[in-house]
Amino acid sequence: MATVLDRPTVESIGHEPSARSSGADRLTGIGFMQWLVASLLVGAGAVHFAMAPSHFGESTAEGVGFLVAAWLQILLAVAVVFRPARRVAIAVVAVSAACIAAWVVSRTAGLPFGAHAGHAESVTIVDGVTVTMEAATVVLAAMMLSRAVLRFRSNGMALVAIVGVLALTSALIGAPEARNHAAAAHGVHGVHARGTTASSAAATGPTDLNGHHIHGVKAQDVAAEAQPDKPLDPNTRAVLQQQLVLARATAMRYPTVASVVAAGYHVIGGFGPGSGAHYIGGGRGGFGGSFDPSKPLALIYDGTSPTSQIVGLMYYALGNTPPEGFAGPNDHWHRHSNVCLKGIDVLFPPDSDVTQAQCASVGGSFMNITGWMVHAWVVPSWDSPAGVFSHENPNLRCADGTFNTDTIGRCQGT
Repeated sequence: MATVLDRPTVESIGHEPSARSSGADRLTGIGFMQWLVASLLVGAGAVHFAMAPSHFGESTAEGVGFLVAAWLQILLAVAVVFRPARRVAIAVVAVSAACIAAWVVSRTAGLPFGAHAGHAESVTIVDGVTVTMEAATVVLAAMMLSRAVLRFRSNGMALVAIVGVLALTSALIGAPEARNHAAAAHGVHGVHARGTTASSAAATGPTDLNGHHIHGVKAQDVAAEAQPDKPLDPNTRAVLQQQLVLARATAMRYPTVASVVAAGYHVIGGFGPGSGAHYIGGGRGGFGGSFDPSKPLALIYDGTSPTSQIVGLMYYALGNTPPEGFAGPNDHWHRHSNVCLKGIDVLFPPDSDVTQAQCASVGGSFMNITGWMVHAWVVPSWDSPAGVFSHENPNLRCADGTFNTDTIGRCQGT
């Protein structure tokens, strides 16, 4: 009895059907190579289908691109099985190579279109394995142009290949990086050490102060912070000096948590290693108008006890592009994704990468992307080794001296 792996009368690639074809020139059944190429195409297409909604949330152009790639790969998989002509094999090579080229561009120079045009994305295990499957289809489809390859038949090996590829595809779609793949690729959160280069951040993704891979701050903003500070001309340096003096004076008006609470401020999100505890209150600034160093949105402290010390400031601005901010090009503004709010309060520490379910469980509103923020570590003895405008300050540690946090960004044991 014939099985699905023994479908009859499939023409050999490179030998289109003709009235003069003899039985010896025809191959019957579906070869192992056809099943393997088709499985890989289905796997890559399924991943593109699964990731499309996430990318639609970031950019319509990217979402459409994922759907187009998915449909092309699924249709080619069907053609490889039921009509393995030479032109089909060439189409598989062309489509797979185009997908790989688009991926390489997106991870190096950045795609020339969409909401993240010109910004390099970071590599995740999902897209890394998917592009590997596409590379395999290029090689295998090219091999299918050989008649000798098509002669190989093995139902057992074909079944193993199909099950293996489907299992790998299921694992990719179920991986943590796939739950918000666009955010994982376009944005990653947490500390990015000033010594790490932008290229390495794009290649492996930023890590926290413990070296763990993390997700949440926009990737292009992290890459920008990875660049070394640029030298300033004398006039710009003089303006920046005046701004920093004013910022420091503003911070020192509230030297402790007790003093800032007495002034009507309250903590948002609690303490997070590297980022401290942010307090906001009356007279909040930074939502519009020209930049003013004396009007930060938040004052940052090294803890939440009454005696905790002021360490820096956080400024905030709305808009599609970073504000001018401090004089010069070295104040690297960033945005956060996956934030839980209740009114204007942040319910979890910064960079927690909170899920919608976690946010809903505490009655919060889930925010996909925030406005622009920059920290200024201007308090004496609290200078950040990563720079005055670094995203996080390595001097801010948990009580045990580490940066170890739980799943929502709080120090372990607190």
